[in-house]
Amino acid sequence: MVKLSHLLKIANFLFPAIFCSIVSGQDGEIIPLSQKVGLTLDAEENLFYNVISDIDGFESAQFYEMSTHTVIARISYVQYSQQKTSKRKYKMMEFLRMKEAVDVQPEITAEDRKLVHENLTYLQTDDILSEIQEDQYVTIHHRSGRRIRGTLKLYGEKMLTIQTPVSLEQIPIWDMESISYREGIKNRRGWKLPLYAFSSLAGLILAESWNEQTRPNIDSVWHYRFLGSMAGLLAGSEAFQTFNVLTSPKTFFALTPEEMDRLKE
Repeated sequence: MVKLSHLLKIANFLFPAIFCSIVSGQDGEIIPLSQKVGLTLDAEENLFYNVISDIDGFESAQFYEMSTHTVIARISYVQYSQQKTSKRKYKMMEFLRMKEAVDVQPEITAEDRKLVHENLTYLQTDDILSEIQEDQYVTIHHRSGRRIRGTLKLYGEKMLTIQTPVSLEQIPIWDMESISYREGIKNRRGWKLPLYAFSSLAGLILAESWNEQTRPNIDSVWHYRFLGSMAGLLAGSEAFQTFNVLTSPKTFFALTPEEMDRLKE
């Protein structure tokens, strides 16, 4: 009779193997796009061979043969400083056309990789800065070491226009070492009513404080209460907008000195 301990040993050996087999079957078999690329298409190869050109921040891609008619690409990319993954479905004929387009091109060399790598951030900088929403508070670390804080008024012709508390500054992007900004302002509607109510109550409390100090007649008391509540409601609008901005996540984008110099070209 087989001992229970032997059965447990067999189960411990078989279950991981079965599990890995199931997971592998779900992903399909990984296949190379080309012998010039290998199993993983990296960022330099993608830009050099122009394979997937519509994904900003592309990092890498792998291709899985799901059936004789279907190939799935698993694509890794960086969006607003966060790494993300997406999948894209190709018909086998589409995949073979991409493969042919790579095969007819020369093999990427170490020198090619170096040149392409230098261009990756350089080529994306203008697109990234163009997507920043205007009229938002940003922090720029200038090449000279200064930190410039203010409202982004305009970006164009490789020039950032920043309204600081004391002046309007124009900064060429090749003098920008890094910039902190918010990729989007979240609209937190659920907080709108509480913030308006709090602001109105704060205005009413201030009005009551004024009434206690001056002790006016009854008509003036209610007049000041009304003014305080209205002033609070008006401030509530600004408080709501400020709350939306402050609770939206920040994004950080930086350039190396070499990349800054290339932006002058």
